[in-house]
Amino acid sequence: MHLKIKTMKKILLVLILISGFTFSSFGQSEKLKEKATELVEKLNTQITAGDKSQGLSDEQREQVAAIHIERIKESRKAKKDGASEEDIKAINKKYYKKVYDEVLTKEQKQARKKGKELPAH
Repeated sequence: MHLKIKTMKKILLVLILISGFTFSSFGQSEKLKEKATELVEKLNTQITAGDKSQGLSDEQREQVAAIHIERIKESRKAKKDGASEEDIKAINKKYYKKVYDEVLTKEQKQARKKGKELPAH
């Protein structure tokens, strides 16, 4: 009987530890999604400032958010591994290029350029 209680306590402890790791990684992924969403909104605001009709579609928003999540993860890993500032810039450039080359239309790029040139209110 005493052995069963010890075993149950060990199992319970392991389950608590596993759930703790799960929730902490869930919290990190939520923060990543929030940051990516902020960046998507910033991009969309720049585009629509140049031309209101060129806003991002829902599909484009998802694509850009996914690219930003990849970029943030790779940057964090590189920083953890001791990457230089130049390495981080290269990672960022690679992913921003992907957004502009693979997701945005020619019209959206033009609208963003125009929107960025306008003075802020």
